[in-house]
Amino acid sequence: MVERSRRGKGKQKLLGNHQRCWLWGRNLVRETLAADRWPIVELLVAEDLPGELLESVRSEALARQVKLTVETRAVLDRLGHTSEHQGFLAKMTPFPYESVESVLERAPARPLYLVLDEIQDPFNFGAMLRSAGAFGVDAVFVGSRRQSPVTSLVARSSAGVINRVPLAQAADLGELARNLRNRGVMLVGATAQGEQPLPECPLHSAVAIVIGNEGTGISAELLACCDRKVRIPLAGAVESLNAAAAAGVFLYEVQRQRGAAAHT
Repeated sequence: MVERSRRGKGKQKLLGNHQRCWLWGRNLVRETLAADRWPIVELLVAEDLPGELLESVRSEALARQVKLTVETRAVLDRLGHTSEHQGFLAKMTPFPYESVESVLERAPARPLYLVLDEIQDPFNFGAMLRSAGAFGVDAVFVGSRRQSPVTSLVARSSAGVINRVPLAQAADLGELARNLRNRGVMLVGATAQGEQPLPECPLHSAVAIVIGNEGTGISAELLACCDRKVRIPLAGAVESLNAAAAAGVFLYEVQRQRGAAAHT
């Protein structure tokens, strides 16, 4: 049963092919609908949802002019190629990145940014976004080359943070780095070869944490733009953490230092 047509005319571009354009799961889909940041082409819900929940979703979709279709769970299984949808499927457009300029224009006095250089694993990408949401990152910047796009896997592994933390795409990360430095933002490159241990790096001021590719690390050009090259001290049998874990550790340390300074 189709409830309403979405605003606008003509065929909309989709996130991926028919098998890859779907978000699913009750919390993620409802949050995406409520945030109204990432356009939903069509929302499908299971006909056996509780009546109160179905009416709430119907009202939200109507308010945002999103096409709502009520179907059996078997249809949702077939369309989404999953039985884990919890009665919610959303057909998505490509993710609408913000512009670098719009993000920087509304920068707080002491911003915390995350710059991702050629992150190719969607689960790593999503996990970094989740850490960004957990540790109060003001914006995440990614490049346009060899970078995982925002997919349903990224959205799900971000635990919905994709709807809450600004995400901007830069054509040239080197140019972005120089722009940030001109604005007084210190760039901290996370690298196992860094000469400074993370706990010894002062992170109280405006800062951008730079995380590199899972295999090759930060590119030479971008690393050269970093004010500090910093390593995580490790005491175990491994030489380095994966990119997503490293991002979480660096962001935690920023907030630990800022919290400690606020109480002195």
